[in-house]
Amino acid sequence: MLKTLREDGFDATAFERRDKVGGLWAYSENPEYTSALPSLAGFPYYMKQHHFQEFMQEYAENFNLLDHIVFNTTVRRAERNPENTKWLLDIVSGVDPVKTVGYDKVVFCHGYQTAAKIPNYPGQEQYTGTLIHAQRYRGPEEFQGKKIVVVGLSNTTSDVVPNLISVASQVYVSHRRGAIPAARLRKGTPGDLLITWRRRIINQWLMKAVPTLHRKLSDQIVNYAAKSFAGVPIDPAWRLQPYPSLTLRLPGMLEEVLPYLADGRLTSLHGIRRFVGMKSIEFEDGTVLDDVDAVIYCTGYKADWSAAPFVEMSTPTSHGYDGAPMHRLYMNLFPPQYADSCALLCYSAFGKNNGFSFSDVMSMAISNIWRGVSSDMIPNKPEMEHWIDERQEWVASRWALDNACDISMVRQWEFQPWLHEAAGTGMENLGWGWKGWRFWLQDRMMSNLMNHGVETAHMFRYFETGKRRTWAGAREAIIHQNRVVKETFPIETTKP
Repeated sequence: MLKTLREDGFDATAFERRDKVGGLWAYSENPEYTSALPSLAGFPYYMKQHHFQEFMQEYAENFNLLDHIVFNTTVRRAERNPENTKWLLDIVSGVDPVKTVGYDKVVFCHGYQTAAKIPNYPGQEQYTGTLIHAQRYRGPEEFQGKKIVVVGLSNTTSDVVPNLISVASQVYVSHRRGAIPAARLRKGTPGDLLITWRRRIINQWLMKAVPTLHRKLSDQIVNYAAKSFAGVPIDPAWRLQPYPSLTLRLPGMLEEVLPYLADGRLTSLHGIRRFVGMKSIEFEDGTVLDDVDAVIYCTGYKADWSAAPFVEMSTPTSHGYDGAPMHRLYMNLFPPQYADSCALLCYSAFGKNNGFSFSDVMSMAISNIWRGVSSDMIPNKPEMEHWIDERQEWVASRWALDNACDISMVRQWEFQPWLHEAAGTGMENLGWGWKGWRFWLQDRMMSNLMNHGVETAHMFRYFETGKRRTWAGAREAIIHQNRVVKETFPIETTKP
């Protein structure tokens, strides 16, 4: 975001509460910060935690961004000044007193993994063992020789469990629901590479045109692919099935957990019903586990909205919705009353297409809207409010199917094309319209590579649209990426 805004002429400054770039990938000992743990083992062709932090550091240095980042500084609160002409930010640096600074526009880029989701069970207050959320977990040292219950099957579970197995006396995983046994590699090929631009467009069309059929087809594909993703025979006692719908909940990477379930070093338990003593827990099937030394909640995260109290909330009434109130953001990004000066990048589950690189598209879209290049993409306030009401009704319908779904979810078929249009990426040249056919006739090789090959972010800087800068090296980078993938995969993998 900082790079794009400065590239487009904004005098932008970033405030970062850590001492280096990288967000949660910049490991911190501060237990108040969500932090990716130092990787225990590497995965072929996937970055470890420190690799990604190093990449972000080099990125910031390459684009001369470090001089425009104020480190070790937390934004406590943002509000409008009395004249309603500027944003006032209350910031804190170390032990210094709170300082207020003014800006014309503000973007919250703190993400959606900042506040821990912590369940509260009956009798929990009488438990005398260690009770923490994984956000505060930094290593296995204090759990040596202890009996531990890890709550939840998620990406975080895959970080914590392998860390504990070698030191704890016994590790259990307690979960109420099933989980898709997703893995990074499938038959020697990274799962990311199975998704192409054309497949994505077809998938989004099905989402919009025949949502029920799309959900059922997606669920059937998950059931079919689960065995090849798992890498080990799936024992019904683990209760991974029924798998949650891929259209309602994003899967976690469980490839590091399943081998421990298979060899017995990790035991699957039902969800917690209540704590029944100083160190005893009763589970939903009636099982009581005594002498539990520690409980670690791997129960997920949500965005921290404390710095943005001005964002309005409402609750839909249809479909029997009984979940939490929803934040009112147009396109899951803009508060309607301040769309010309405020955006929040923390409320768009299912919004990205290829991970971090899609942040470039979001940044270009916001910058273009604010500098007038794509200002027509923002309707008037009543229309934005109506769109929000409709979206919340849609989310309520999803919640009725699975009340554990993420209520920040976007309508992907609408969200991604809207951002691409606002950003001016020119991806309509890969469609089935006349622009798509024209590009295919003019440059069939590139059309085929971009539609059916590696879905690389270099594509977002390829077409000249007049809305954002292209990159002269995009063509060669796209060709190179496809060549590397073709020469490298599939790789031989060793089953656990």
